[in-house]
Amino acid sequence: MKKLAFKGILPRLWFAAVALAVAAPSRADDPPSRPNVLFIAVDDLNDWAGFLGGHPQARTPNLDRLAARGVHFTRAYCSAPACNPSRTSLMTGLQPSTTGVYHNNQPWRPVLPDAVTLPQHFSAAGYDVAGGGKLFHNSFNDRDSWPEWFGLKGSDHPKPEQTPVNGIPGAAHFDWGPLDVPDEAMGDSKTVSWAIDWLQADREAPFFLAVGLIRPHLPWYTPRAYFDHYPVDEIILPETLANDLDDLPPAGIAMARPDGDHRKVVAAGQWEKAVQGYLASIEFADAQIGRLLDALDASGHRDDTIIVFWGDHGWHLGQKQHWRKFALWEEATRVPLIVVAPGLTEADGRSDRTVSLLDLYPTLIDLCRLPGRPELEGESLAPLLRDPGAPRDRPALTTHGRGNHAVRSERWRYIRYADGSEELYDHQADPREWTNLAADPRWQSVKDELSSHLPSTDAPDAPPAR
Repeated sequence: MKKLAFKGILPRLWFAAVALAVAAPSRADDPPSRPNVLFIAVDDLNDWAGFLGGHPQARTPNLDRLAARGVHFTRAYCSAPACNPSRTSLMTGLQPSTTGVYHNNQPWRPVLPDAVTLPQHFSAAGYDVAGGGKLFHNSFNDRDSWPEWFGLKGSDHPKPEQTPVNGIPGAAHFDWGPLDVPDEAMGDSKTVSWAIDWLQADREAPFFLAVGLIRPHLPWYTPRAYFDHYPVDEIILPETLANDLDDLPPAGIAMARPDGDHRKVVAAGQWEKAVQGYLASIEFADAQIGRLLDALDASGHRDDTIIVFWGDHGWHLGQKQHWRKFALWEEATRVPLIVVAPGLTEADGRSDRTVSLLDLYPTLIDLCRLPGRPELEGESLAPLLRDPGAPRDRPALTTHGRGNHAVRSERWRYIRYADGSEELYDHQADPREWTNLAADPRWQSVKDELSSHLPSTDAPDAPPAR
């Protein structure tokens, strides 16, 4: 595959631009001219958070208080419903259809050797940059992006003595169950403890601190106390429709895989226990985020630190007879997104505009007054941070595999698969996406408009890992 190179700004001119941006004067009533950034990522979290109302039993008091501090987005979407392509897109500012990184088994750096990642851009601007936990995807972490790095070992992830706990044959990490260990034994707790220590150190330069939590990614093993908050006989299952797949094209049914995880979960009588495990893992992650927010406030940096909280993609728990991510429907593509920008955002801000994780790179460039990068394909969210109701007419694009795309506007979701088959959902009348309207000629103009936002080209697949 031909390598993509990004040489839009010559290095010497770029660093000169950084110096000018840093030296630019600011007005007394402006936000901090060189604010810090606390960049918090979680893995596999859908809209089951209190501030998004995705599940009535979800306990996320710390995410809710974070949302109340700034602006949260009710229609935020990932670029890809899988860890590696989603994180690659966010960190490089490029769509999967531009890079060819569509799946978890495709190393991204070999096809983007000259890409300047978000943390690298901050490093070049004179920021103290550090990262820990899961930020890029597992073995494809880009160590060149992190002047300081905190990683975890396999022993930092405790598990039950006998697995799988759920009794599903061949489940591997598709498992859930309580652990008789304290919070401190968990990898995410260790990552947050490292970040807390990092925040306490004195430093002269502004910082960009990225903290990536693994939960609620599988396996859903968390300390028993979190499971105890959700008695199995009280679990509320997601709303589903028995014949939900009847109006899907074969490509959609293939993504749903109804004879895969869903059939196994139902046959094993594990649906309620799976939801219990997911809720417990969300609450555990929320507790760690609470520790981190408390440490930021105690550090004295509350008023000069931008906080960005994001999830890399959504998650299905039986909707459309599908589990995990790896699909183009609402549950797999909608993500939690919160931005707190001192001096800019006001408390309790809610934006219902459609946005993408791809927008975070240009947003942080704007907020921190860094030089722009012309190759970035997102659009800054700064206008929505100033005014959450400001106009924005830009749908979100999500890609899963070459040629498979979803376009999400405020009202509609349009899916076109690589074979040309389609789905169309009207969220105004059908928020669960139970009725595919793609074959109804009344909505042809809607499909035409939404399809105009599909990529003009789809890059060839990046080579998989050897």
